[in-house]
Amino acid sequence: MILGIDHIVIAARELDSAMESYRRLGFSVVAGGAHPYGSHNALIGFEDGSYIELLGFYEESPAHPWWDLLHERGGGLIDFCLATDDIRADLAAFRAQGVAAGDLTDGRRRRPDGYEVKWINNKVGGEFQGLMPFIIEDVTPRAQRLPGETTQANGVTGIHCLSLATEDAGRYAAIMGAVLGQDGQASIDEDLGASGIRFEIGSHVLEYLSPRDSSSPLRAHLAANAPAPYRVSFKTRGSSASFEPERAEGVRISLERA
Repeated sequence: MILGIDHIVIAARELDSAMESYRRLGFSVVAGGAHPYGSHNALIGFEDGSYIELLGFYEESPAHPWWDLLHERGGGLIDFCLATDDIRADLAAFRAQGVAAGDLTDGRRRRPDGYEVKWINNKVGGEFQGLMPFIIEDVTPRAQRLPGETTQANGVTGIHCLSLATEDAGRYAAIMGAVLGQDGQASIDEDLGASGIRFEIGSHVLEYLSPRDSSSPLRAHLAANAPAPYRVSFKTRGSSASFEPERAEGVRISLERA
């Protein structure tokens, strides 16, 4: 069963620069370590158990599923992962809805302290990339994959809502609803000139939005062939705020007081 958002992935050309950008926004950023397939990451952990993965590449890796998303499509908020307590059943459920969900593969990362974190996960490709999640199951204890520090200077305690941009919100929401076994709720965003459907998954919200007219900023986002995740909002004990993409490695971020 799908439990909530495990983490979101933000790709940047220079990982060290991205780490400093997020520290300036009040996030506690820790080095995550290196994967054996050309990428490395840093992590921002939250009290609700979710986290941000800041991802870069330490060597050329054109076969990596996120390489083109960064180097050809601009990077930023490129993907998201949902937590599950039965990865094989949920993988089958996505496939039953026609999603191009890849096979489960072994993943690993060596942390700066030398400990090797291991898991299994899949990747999602083609038209579904960024609109349907990949899913993950830990081999080593999950606590070892997450950053130990969860206190943020900006007061953020967790992810509130991940908004996904698509020309056909109904199509992708129908897939997600079938996997989750729930009906979504209508969602209207007047500021974006968009409407769609949203789902509550654990303590998080996943929202599919489509532009209603040519003036919607979602229209330009889609025309640019940018990755489908459009923005993310976080719960905070601090002050509500919003950060322009230029300050956050291309990501639209808002903080909403809980």
